[in-house]
Amino acid sequence: MKRFKYLSNIALLGLMALGAASCDDFLTLYPQDRVVEENFWEDKNDLESVRYGAYKQMASTLNNLIIWGDIRSDAYSINPVYESAQGSYYTYKKIVEGQLDSTLTFYDWGSVYTTINYCNKVISHGEEVLQRDPQFTRTEWEQMKAEMTALRALNYFYLLRAFKDIPYSNTVINSDEDVRAFAATPQMAVLDTLIQDVRQVAGKGRNRNAQLIDTRGLMTNTSIYALLAEMYLWRSALREGRGFSEDSVKMDADSVIYFGQKSLDFLAMQNQQLTNSSFDRSRNNTDDYDSGLTNAPLIKNEDMENSYNAQQMVNVPSYNAIFANGNSDESIFELQFSAADSRSNDIVNHFWGHSSGTHFASNEAAMSNAIGSKLVENDCRMWYSCMKYTGDMEREKLEEGYCLKWTQCLFGFNGGRLVTNFQTETYNNWIFYRQTDVMLMMAEAFAVIGEFKKCRDIVDAIQKRNMLDQETGLSTPSDKTKQACIELVMKERLIEFVGEGKRWFDLVRYAERIGGGHNPDPREPQYTDGADGVTQMVDNYLAKGNYSKLAPNLKNYIKNRYGLYCPIYYKELRANKYLIRQNPVWDRQKGIGTEETTAEE
Repeated sequence: MKRFKYLSNIALLGLMALGAASCDDFLTLYPQDRVVEENFWEDKNDLESVRYGAYKQMASTLNNLIIWGDIRSDAYSINPVYESAQGSYYTYKKIVEGQLDSTLTFYDWGSVYTTINYCNKVISHGEEVLQRDPQFTRTEWEQMKAEMTALRALNYFYLLRAFKDIPYSNTVINSDEDVRAFAATPQMAVLDTLIQDVRQVAGKGRNRNAQLIDTRGLMTNTSIYALLAEMYLWRSALREGRGFSEDSVKMDADSVIYFGQKSLDFLAMQNQQLTNSSFDRSRNNTDDYDSGLTNAPLIKNEDMENSYNAQQMVNVPSYNAIFANGNSDESIFELQFSAADSRSNDIVNHFWGHSSGTHFASNEAAMSNAIGSKLVENDCRMWYSCMKYTGDMEREKLEEGYCLKWTQCLFGFNGGRLVTNFQTETYNNWIFYRQTDVMLMMAEAFAVIGEFKKCRDIVDAIQKRNMLDQETGLSTPSDKTKQACIELVMKERLIEFVGEGKRWFDLVRYAERIGGGHNPDPREPQYTDGADGVTQMVDNYLAKGNYSKLAPNLKNYIKNRYGLYCPIYYKELRANKYLIRQNPVWDRQKGIGTEETTAEE
């Protein structure tokens, strides 16, 4: 069957279905008892159904988004205890060792393009619904258009960070014919377009929705501004590593700060509106911890003992609010999972939970290097981001640390001895953006423009929120250079966002910002190939702790900036061999042009 069928295999929540016929007419036949799409777009409810369908579809892509954005990073080590439940154990082991394979199905980007096509469907049909439905107002349509434009951009942003040069189109895909000319577009050109698209709708979305789960679980002005800030951060890095003018790099960094502050401002307004509404909400105590930012109160951690103890996990207000309860006052955008809509989220436990089927342990050596070994026991994030499983007599053989953000911590007694148990949570929300993410984007941008104290103040504030008996954060007055402050931010992002699907993308941005190299870029010879950034990233991060012996191999596998990105799924190359080319670093991988090769999930 032709590739890219995923882009148009879009059943409009049961109102339009595709016929089960031959490959050639798979996309064009409809069952006789269904309403065809031409008669579907009648009123606001039709738009709403596809709008919510986009989020549901995005939730189904979470496994791939995590693999693309995180598991090659320095945050984890492969679980040393192999269990039969770990069906992809050796596949993941190869990935963390830098040996990527274009036949692996999680490099299939089709499901993400399906989400994008949902967004395009809503955007393309909104005006006609506006004319047909007198109950649908222009304001409602503009808000929905802003939301879908931003969600589409977020999905494209994932693709360009994962694969670099990608097929790009804002038109609806309805058939195989529509994708025959769907060529790959250079990463920088796509990013420029995304920034332009989102800027046009910035501030035009909803400030909040009627329900808390929709306020946190749908794209609002708060998350639109956060997305803009991160896209500008990436463009500043891509431009800097390719030798663009210093002014253009700093202008992008200024935009990160501007839109980051807008996100914080709208989050504060959103929280105030929720407080003033009919919701019966309990609010945590907050403190700005001298971050130097306005509208950046952090949930205050109080009454914590100075001990490295699993029992203290349940007593950390920020942990409870952000991860255990979800939709906290620091939440900007998180996909909602619940039993009510039969949407479970077992993926996080598949990767990071504490059970026989878990694939990854936290790389405690890298964590300790980031935060300082003397202060490991004083940072409460180590309790739930890199926790030694102690207390359960049956599992004491598991000596590695585990990211327990997505588990429920319970206690009991066995023979008078305290036993710690962690239960898998089936319906954890998945956090795309939260407040400290935006704050650290701004910190990195302050480093780029030379405002080093502002960078350090933000990092210090987040550290102080999580430190026990510490009056100050970890930065020092010696952090007075751009590179030193960026390194400071990178270390803080490691410990703050472990298990949240972000770390590999952070490392890619770090390497891209350094750029350099002695050879021309394989696809864009006006630039160098970024090999210096790769080397420095491996030496400073991947080579720390558990991966130190792999450093020479990792440099060889990654080679240049193209090695930072995923291989293109081999079936895409077969279907579009004249328009999409394999990432040049991964050309050597099996599966290209061989029909018999299959992938292991």
